[in-house]
Amino acid sequence: MIKKISYLVLSIITIIYTLWYMHFGSVFTNSGALSTIGLKHHTLFVIWGVLTFVSLAWGIITLYERYCKRRFYVPLVIASGVGMALTLCFDFDYDKMPDYYFHYAGSLAFSVVTGAAVFLLFALCYKKATVFKVLTFVTGALLIGDTVCLLIFKETSLIEAVPIIAGLVMLNIANLRRDKVEITR
Repeated sequence: MIKKISYLVLSIITIIYTLWYMHFGSVFTNSGALSTIGLKHHTLFVIWGVLTFVSLAWGIITLYERYCKRRFYVPLVIASGVGMALTLCFDFDYDKMPDYYFHYAGSLAFSVVTGAAVFLLFALCYKKATVFKVLTFVTGALLIGDTVCLLIFKETSLIEAVPIIAGLVMLNIANLRRDKVEITR
C-alpha cells in the first residue's frame, strides 16, 4: 500500500508541476509549447522532464509487473527514457539545426513509445476487468484525438500535457484498484 500511495503522491506532484510550468507560456499557441518554454526556463524544463519520465515509467513498470508478467516493457521504458534524455539535452531551437532535430526526435520517441506502452498495458489486461476495457478505449481515443489536434494546431502545451496528465491519472486508477482475491480450500 505504501508503494501505491507513493506513486499517487509522485503523480500528483508531477501533474501540479506540469500545470504550473505551463503558465510560462500560452496554453493554446505554438509559442507556448513545453519545449519552447524550456528555451527560456531550461532548469525548470529539465525538472519537468525528469518528473514526467520517472512518474510514467514507475507506473508502467509497476503495472506490467503486477498484471502482465511480461518483460517486453523494458525496451519500451528504455526507449522512452532515451527519448526524454534527447529532449532535455538538446534545445528546441530552429536556429541550431542538429539540436532541433535531436530534440524533436527525442520528443517524438518519448511520446509515441510511452503512449504505446500505456495502451498496450491496458490492451493486454483487457479481459481481466471492466476497468481495463474502459482504460483501453479511453487511451486509444485520447492518443488518436491528441494526434489529430497536433496535426491541426501544431504543438501547444495543452496538447502536450493532456496525454501526460491523463496517462498519470489512468495509471493511478489501475494501480489503486483492488484485485479480486480468490479463496481456495
